Amino acid sequence: MNDLQFKIDGAKLKEGVPLHIAVAALDHFQKIVDKSYIGVTGIKRISPKDREKYYINTTEIKHGSLLTNFDIVLQATQLGLPLVSPYGPQNIWEATKDTFNFLKTVCGAVQKGEQPAYEFHNQGDATVTIGDTTHNYHGTVIKIGKLSLKNFQDLAHLAGEGKLDQISAGKPDSDHKDIFIASEDASMFDVPTRLEQEIRSIKAEVFDFNKYKNAGKLSVSSPGQYIPEGEYSFSITGSQDCVNYIYSMLKPEVELNCLIELETSPFGGEKVHRLHVTGLAD
Repeated sequence: MNDLQFKIDGAKLKEGVPLHIAVAALDHFQKIVDKSYIGVTGIKRISPKDREKYYINTTEIKHGSLLTNFDIVLQATQLGLPLVSPYGPQNIWEATKDTFNFLKTVCGAVQKGEQPAYEFHNQGDATVTIGDTTHNYHGTVIKIGKLSLKNFQDLAHLAGEGKLDQISAGKPDSDHKDIFIASEDASMFDVPTRLEQEIRSIKAEVFDFNKYKNAGKLSVSSPGQYIPEGEYSFSITGSQDCVNYIYSMLKPEVELNCLIELETSPFGGEKVHRLHVTGLAD
């Protein structure tokens, strides 16, 4: 496919490009396109062998802002795909562009208190109704949206006052970029959350903990609890001693008392946003 262009710009980049900003922006962008590849091809995750066959290739980097030309490399013959296949680089980028627009629409709706209604059809397409307006999307785009929402949120959060002025991607010669995030768009993919008032006891494995941030990640594998099985981020409330949480990582399972923060999902209903741990259960 023809070269595309990824750009970040802002006052912070005028005297050079801070490496941590450049790395974060490129990493979030890579993960977004990766999720499109996963959604289009139907694989569960990108393995080292997949990475040999598919990757983003940077062909030129310019400074002043951070501006890089790139293309999506996909060695279809090694993937064992049919000769006529919808899995080409252009399809992956189109899916990325469509996912950006889809998430912008549905996240904007829930921010206004409107819940998108989904109707899926036999051909894999879906109708999304928001108020009196109807939007049509391919089912793959909705699948990719669910996979990549966090990555789009992370990318957008790099923009804002005192941060980046713009983040964009698309054809270099086009005034209308396929992806465009301005400084005022930092929260464009954020969704409302609410904190439950009742403390819940949850059995989980703590597999990651940062003592400086008093936060970590845990895995819930025991069924029949207040939250579904899966991995969740958590933070410790108050001025608790973090030593007990560090030791808890040595145990296969611990019982934690938590306040559950729920988010309004742009895909319908609510889901767990974060756990706020009030203490280890006795």
